[in-house]
Amino acid sequence: MRVGSGFCEVLSASGYVYIIGVAGDSGSGKTTFTAAIRNLIGEDLVSTITLDDYHLFDREERNALQITPLSPRANDISRLERDIGRLKQGKGVEKMRYNHTNGTIEGPFFFPPSKIVIVEGLHSLFTPKLRSLLDFSFFVDPSPDVKREWKLKRDMGARGYTEQQVRREMALRESDYLAYIAPQRECAQGIIGISFSRFGRHLGWEENIYRVSLALEPLRGVGERIWVQFDFRAVITGHPRPFSVEYRPVVEKGRLLGSIELDGGFPCESADTLVSLLHHQTGVDPRDFLPQCPLLTPTDLMQLVVCWRIISHRLSLAGQ
Repeated sequence: MRVGSGFCEVLSASGYVYIIGVAGDSGSGKTTFTAAIRNLIGEDLVSTITLDDYHLFDREERNALQITPLSPRANDISRLERDIGRLKQGKGVEKMRYNHTNGTIEGPFFFPPSKIVIVEGLHSLFTPKLRSLLDFSFFVDPSPDVKREWKLKRDMGARGYTEQQVRREMALRESDYLAYIAPQRECAQGIIGISFSRFGRHLGWEENIYRVSLALEPLRGVGERIWVQFDFRAVITGHPRPFSVEYRPVVEKGRLLGSIELDGGFPCESADTLVSLLHHQTGVDPRDFLPQCPLLTPTDLMQLVVCWRIISHRLSLAGQ
């Protein structure tokens, strides 16, 4: 349950609509992070536009045309630009809905504006017009072997495909991914990388432990200091799981980014300072959505960091 917070008061008093773009390949983990933003900031403040809803053709039509959803020709990008522009102005839109169960397009449905709107999908950063409407953006970029494992697990489980169908689809999509989706990474203000843990590939499948990195453009005007703590009790009491933290500046296509990489299983106390800050800012207790202690994964911690980055930036937009 939400309690009163300064952040909520700022948003409630403002007519400004803050737009977040989340791009990446199908099955890359985008939804994991967008769901965390909604949970940790509050579903009453955050809504999500899923770009699959802007497919021009249903699954049967795409198969007949031999076109993949990654191709811009399979999507109504112009309508997407218009709808995001209206939401930015605080206006609702009429939009369709893509049904992943049967591959059909349904609707239209009314989508109201909210204080924070997440634009999640394959083409969130595809055009200059879309990028101009975004306040913050990030690209989720798992390694090819992680992405392959995730897509097999998701499409064979939740979507009912056979393994042969999933592998054939991945092969067909590869050239479109490289042509249309991968270049959007260069436009993102944050890049989330995911690879198998150095402490064992099996940890990903069994415990959702991956090596996760976050590279961010510098953000000016953020006053608070945030700590990810390391308590030496983890050493002297024999914390049973290995973990690591690495920071390094990186240059990405001429841009200087600060990159932090987390790996392994972290004691829950590692996030105490960040959890308390987010609770104070939003009125939502992150512990309600985190796994039970004594273990936090790198993904858990990165979700907290991404939310802090978004909240800090929104609060820095004084008077909006």
